[in-house]
Amino acid sequence: MPISILLIESDHSHAQAVVGALADPWSGWQVEARASLAEARAFLQQHRPDVVLVAQSTLGGAAYDLLQLLQGVPAIIIVRMGAETHAAQAMRHGFDDFAVQDAALDYLLTLPAQIDAVLERSTGARARLAAEAMLARQHRLLQAISRAQGMFIASSGPRAAFEALLEELMFLSQSAFGLVGQVQRAPDGHPFLRVHAMTDISWDAASRALYAQHAEEGMVFDSLHSLVGAALVSGEPVISNDACHDPRAAGTPPGHPVLRTYLGLPIHAAGELVAMVGLANRSEGYSQADVQFLQPLLNTVGQLETARRAELARSAVEAELLRTSALLGEKTRALEVTLANISQGITNVDAEGRIRVYNRRYLELLDLPEALLASQPKVEDVVRYQTERGDFGPQFQLIEPMARNYVASEYAAHGGQLTMPDSYVRRTHNGRYIEVRTRALEPGGRVRTFTDVTDYLSTLEALRLSEARWRSLTQLSSDWYWEQDAEFRFVRLDGNAQQKTGVPDEVHYGLTRWELPDTFVDEGQWRDHRALLEAHQVFHDFEMQRVTHDGQPIWVSISGEPIFDAEGTFTGYRGVARDITERKLAEAQIQRLAFYDELTGLPNRRLLMDRLERAVAASTREGNHGALLFLDLDNFKGINDTMGHEWGDRLLVQVGARVSACVRATDTVARLGGDEFVVVIEGLHTEEAEAAAEAEAVAQKVLVALNQPYQVEGCEMHSTPSIGIALFLDAQQPVQELLKRADLAMYQAKAQGRNTLCFFDPAMQAAASARSALEGDIRLGLARTEFLLHYQPVVDETGQLLGAEALVRWNHPQRGMVSPADFIPLAEQTGLILPLGRQVLAMACSQLALWAADPAKADWTLSVNVSAQEFRQSDFVQDVLAVLRDSGADARRLKLELTESLLLHDVEDSILKMQALRTLGVGFSLDDFGTGYSSLSYLKRLPLDQLKIDQSFVRDVLTDPNDAAIACTIITLAHSLALDVVAEGVETEGQRAFLLRNGCKRFQGYLFGRPGPAALL
Repeated sequence: MPISILLIESDHSHAQAVVGALADPWSGWQVEARASLAEARAFLQQHRPDVVLVAQSTLGGAAYDLLQLLQGVPAIIIVRMGAETHAAQAMRHGFDDFAVQDAALDYLLTLPAQIDAVLERSTGARARLAAEAMLARQHRLLQAISRAQGMFIASSGPRAAFEALLEELMFLSQSAFGLVGQVQRAPDGHPFLRVHAMTDISWDAASRALYAQHAEEGMVFDSLHSLVGAALVSGEPVISNDACHDPRAAGTPPGHPVLRTYLGLPIHAAGELVAMVGLANRSEGYSQADVQFLQPLLNTVGQLETARRAELARSAVEAELLRTSALLGEKTRALEVTLANISQGITNVDAEGRIRVYNRRYLELLDLPEALLASQPKVEDVVRYQTERGDFGPQFQLIEPMARNYVASEYAAHGGQLTMPDSYVRRTHNGRYIEVRTRALEPGGRVRTFTDVTDYLSTLEALRLSEARWRSLTQLSSDWYWEQDAEFRFVRLDGNAQQKTGVPDEVHYGLTRWELPDTFVDEGQWRDHRALLEAHQVFHDFEMQRVTHDGQPIWVSISGEPIFDAEGTFTGYRGVARDITERKLAEAQIQRLAFYDELTGLPNRRLLMDRLERAVAASTREGNHGALLFLDLDNFKGINDTMGHEWGDRLLVQVGARVSACVRATDTVARLGGDEFVVVIEGLHTEEAEAAAEAEAVAQKVLVALNQPYQVEGCEMHSTPSIGIALFLDAQQPVQELLKRADLAMYQAKAQGRNTLCFFDPAMQAAASARSALEGDIRLGLARTEFLLHYQPVVDETGQLLGAEALVRWNHPQRGMVSPADFIPLAEQTGLILPLGRQVLAMACSQLALWAADPAKADWTLSVNVSAQEFRQSDFVQDVLAVLRDSGADARRLKLELTESLLLHDVEDSILKMQALRTLGVGFSLDDFGTGYSSLSYLKRLPLDQLKIDQSFVRDVLTDPNDAAIACTIITLAHSLALDVVAEGVETEGQRAFLLRNGCKRFQGYLFGRPGPAALL
């Protein structure tokens, strides 16, 4: 058998001899030699040999110094000849044997047999000690089982029993830490441990206080991702002898000691996990033998815990039964007291028709003897008694007609022959009225109540008479009565409302006043009226306008007061209303005569001054400019003198109508007198130059309208206006001064040759003149074909040229090359965008025809921008087809670029036009996508081929995450709709790479080429 031997000898030659005598490869003996006690100590800290040989004296001390390190390892001391007395002393101190070293070293011949004998004695002693320890442990286990049984039987709660159990388990397992608890289930079925016993784990006052707080009911441990949780989930023992590196060791609560070794023992009973034990930190660890050793104790605890739980459940059921019985008795007594004291008579009739329950009030109301009810009679027996006593009168006349046959059948045919009425009323001999109500019960039978309703019926009769008088009054009155509930919804209308207003009464019910259809009340008036109602205040003469079903306007004046119940709670409103249409029409006629021009129907000077003051105040408040247009007809005196004043008046009427048609409904057109008209325009731009441009556009529109011929008495007449314009922003200038300025500007217009407009401010006049000059140059430029096209290339992901976008430029003879930003907005305002767009389309199609003749360019496409005004023309499709036909261009190579704002107007018409052109091959691209407000629901319906990402998103796509996200979203949207996508404004290689990486394969921008003549492509 292999044996490991430690030799401690500082004499090297002697050590060599001992090693030579003992080390035998055939027997497997191994000898480790150490020269000093220090070396031997270091060896013993790392290894445990089978036997130790130590010289009596060696370097660093005597052999006795090693005894405390051996810890049960058998040791033999080697003494020299003549020192045998030292050997006896060594045996007394703890050495197992000794050997005498002779000079010839003959003792080495018997030393192996001596070592075998020492090992045999040591092994026998250890076995005897182990058997004694096991016997003591088994005895302690039986004592623990007996103690657990006694504690579970004697304890009212689990804490004391589990603490005693934990004490025994800690001793039996020699563990440093332990816990015991009940296993319970959460509502979701997951197990958790309610700890009732635990060793003192607190490292501070806080953790100690937390455990003490939950000690009685048990601290809950529900972390299933832990060593404790592993046993809870599996229901099997858990052994971990390297808990520091076990991933299941996580989830321990604060104050918990560091786990080095762990044993989890689930306790089962009747196939159910009822409790669990956790033991930890035994130095040598745990094994399956520990589980088997402790299992009898655990089985006993499981049975005891199950029995304890069953006893607790039985006690709980008995307590609940006692509580329920007491509650039932209490409710029965309460029900008897209630029945005896309610004002109604009550009977309970079973399925056989017998009266099982009744109260005292039933006997009193029907004047029945209690002896009659004592035998639980049938209902027909009681009815027979009442009939024979005459309670129902002859032929049951005291019974309500609808129930007579039923009561008679109960008397004559013992019931069950007719349908039972839910309720009926009968009268008694002394003039009282009793209401009888019947309610069927599920298992059969019924409950009947008998109520004295004499006072109630008397009140109803009085109320009916009062209501009849009230209806008579309201029907004869010119007013009508109304009521609303607490939510201000109409619940009642009385009187001649429909006859007077033509609005049916049923339209009102369930609606508030402001929810009624066809009403004309502004938001401010509604707001004030609702505030008054919500404050529960009385109101008088609230006026509102409505329209009848046949379209006639009516006016109604309404007054009302709040309604409160006896508790002071608001319950609604009531009041009267009156038709005041005739009065309002008369007032309107008076106002028209006072504030309107009799000839034209326009506001006169008085109303104009009021409107102008309000406009100035609004401009001051909101910060927007306003404009005053003073208009005078050129040479109107000549018309009056030659044609007569009657013809002049008719002309003035048409002038007023034309000017009114040129402005918004919110603007004011007034006649000062003679041939002078004034227009007040509100809500212009906050910037002065922009406001001037807007005012000029309105004046130009008026000029065009008044330059059209007039038809008077079948004759054609002509008259032109001179218009002066004065802007205003605040109330620094009085309105009279504003009129004077506009009047002066009008005279300046006349001085400039009439039939024109002029601003009061010279700077504004200069700007207006410049715009007029630019407009004239545009007209000349169109006539002289000064406009030309530049082309910006569109490429694919490889840089291959796919086509271009046509961009209009203006080569002015004096101004040079004019930017589109300078002339396109003016062309759109003046309508010149229509002939300009036609020229651009014609030039683009001609260029397409030239490319078609070149094989290298025949597949190129050309994109042309289309303005909103062009696209909305009714003949737009015909114009495009005519240009394609005249130029000979291939429609499939033409792509029209539309903007989002263009498509927001009349979507259905846009779709029809696009489909008509697309059937011929013309493509459509949505330009500047993402900058407008187009609806995705429209987008999916539009016959588009391409989306163009606006350059504002491409510019910062590498630096702004929002722009990057928007660009990627547009690309994804285009792909989902099966559309091509083109990125505009690509200027760097980084932008192109980002867009290409995210799915964009077509590009346009300075990185690939600036706009230029076609020859540069």
